[in-house]
Amino acid sequence: MSRALGPDDEGPESDDTRSARLWVPDHPDGSGWADVDWASVARGSRYHYRHAADVAAARAAQPSHYRVVTRLESAALRSHENSYYVPRDRLADFLAEIALVGGAEVIWHVEPCADPPAESMPS
Repeated sequence: MSRALGPDDEGPESDDTRSARLWVPDHPDGSGWADVDWASVARGSRYHYRHAADVAAARAAQPSHYRVVTRLESAALRSHENSYYVPRDRLADFLAEIALVGGAEVIWHVEPCADPPAESMPS
């Protein structure tokens, strides 16, 4: 069984050494499939993983905004969809806000949006 290096060992593990010890990918390119075992909603399914670019390169490849479409289902109102144009650096916070306090308004889908409409007053 592997163990983390301690104070009597030769030095700290590099990120690559730690990754190799903790994760054995299915394919030589570092990708594969793994069982979802941490979330009750997705439990029993599988997710795909892969090595990722460094965060600066990954952010540079993202669109400037995302269109987040929500759907409102309520006995008091006719069903409808809302589209929000969210800057990439605020997407995670926006999704968390809708998920936690959106009430009858639920996330329907999320898509890249390179050029949000002027009416959305994107920031």
